Amino acid sequence: MFDTGVFDRGVRETVSCLVDGESDVGLVELTTDLHRSEAVVAERKLAVIAELFVRRTAEVESDGAWTSTAHEVVEAEIGAALTMGRAAAGRLIGLGMSLRTRLHATREAMARGDLDMYRVRLIDDATANVGDDQIGEVEHQLLEQVLAPPRYGGTGLTGRRLTNAANRIIARLDPAGVRAKREKAQADRFVGVSAAEDSMCRILGSVPAEQGRAFDARLRELANTVCPKDLRTYEQRRADGLSALVDGAGFVPCECGRVDCSQDSRIATTARKPLVHLIMLDSTLGGGDEPAYLDGYGIVDAAHARDIAADADVEPVRAPNSETPTTYRPGAVLDTWMRVLAGGCEWLHCDVAAWNTDLDHHRPFDHSDPADGGPTVAGNMTAYCRNHHRLKHSGQWRVNFDGGLELVAPTGHRYRPRSSGLLGAGRSDAAGSDHGAGSDHGAGSDHGAGSDHAAGSDHAAGSDQATACRRTRAQSIAARIRAERRRRQTHLDAVRHRSPGAPASEAYTTDEPAPF
Repeated sequence: MFDTGVFDRGVRETVSCLVDGESDVGLVELTTDLHRSEAVVAERKLAVIAELFVRRTAEVESDGAWTSTAHEVVEAEIGAALTMGRAAAGRLIGLGMSLRTRLHATREAMARGDLDMYRVRLIDDATANVGDDQIGEVEHQLLEQVLAPPRYGGTGLTGRRLTNAANRIIARLDPAGVRAKREKAQADRFVGVSAAEDSMCRILGSVPAEQGRAFDARLRELANTVCPKDLRTYEQRRADGLSALVDGAGFVPCECGRVDCSQDSRIATTARKPLVHLIMLDSTLGGGDEPAYLDGYGIVDAAHARDIAADADVEPVRAPNSETPTTYRPGAVLDTWMRVLAGGCEWLHCDVAAWNTDLDHHRPFDHSDPADGGPTVAGNMTAYCRNHHRLKHSGQWRVNFDGGLELVAPTGHRYRPRSSGLLGAGRSDAAGSDHGAGSDHGAGSDHGAGSDHAAGSDHAAGSDQATACRRTRAQSIAARIRAERRRRQTHLDAVRHRSPGAPASEAYTTDEPAPF
């Protein structure tokens, strides 16, 4: 008889303690306890389903008279018992059997409450094509990264960061297998359009990662061709940008309704491919098997990275010097370096692309006396997406940067985020120091990558989906002045016109620079 394990862990007693007078800290810790207990119960459920499948398989093999497979039989039984369809029941069977036959350490971690159902599914999906002779080593290396480090505030990996960790390990151990899998996926690429409800259509497809990132970047650019007075949301403007692409237009018509609309000044005069960024090491470009990192997507195998770089402009990335600048905005070298280090938004478990984030000062920059305020250097800056940049400045969360980035929740709980980029493993512990990069390259960008260790000559490649647009120093200064004016005006207009009770996120578009 299977032991569910749930009540043995005191969950009933814990839940019974939930009263209106529970402190905020207590509620967060109770949520954590229940989440772990939920994982324990989920592991037991999957183990029971796998046991039922094994028994039905044995019956089918011994009797030889059933017209349905064991999988179909168990799908029907589980579906009826749990009120779910065949597909959902089938996924539970598959996951239960993976834990029983392949992912033994993952199952043990789930039974302890260290891995929830969502992360276990990610591990199962990421390792589905790993052979039996390598799955043990892949799982061992992966769990070392996925599980929370044994220190206060240590956090595990989830979402795209977990998948990236798995892909990087698998690409190192079985580059040929990864290449074959990718080539098959590319052969199966498609785009479909199907009818949806309420006179709408859904678009679903699968395209190579660099093409997808270029498509996303182009929609972002088109969404920004309207003037700041346009009342559509960012997502609505992206959707309208797709229509503009279909029509062959280079901009989204503004709907501000103003006679003095400033859209004409925001429309690009020449068509160009959007810029995407791929970070890679020298060794990868030279034929090695070290994976690369595509901004906004994650890990791509070395062969794929070289394919992207073949038609790209490869450029070096320099580590910033030790001088302390007196400007508020980082220069091109520091800006690129910070995004390469971060790999994406550095808040907990956020997957926003690095080149779509804001670079935020830990210690505030002093505009009246720059020499006395927080310096614009790597050790005093972190990349946050717009949402988390606002959250950081809300005052509810605190940020410490002593021996590594640490986020302090309103309840006092402390968490240490983990960066997702090519250099991500050591970023949170390195305190954002101005360490140099190894001799590396990057594709899909006019910027590049640092290696995991010492300083050297770094490079980057512009993707075959992008071309690098260069400006003179005078043009860059003028552009920054115009951008600063737009930022201030947009913020002021949003504050004046914001409806009562509207959330702060509606005050300005997702892609406009932060007003602080």
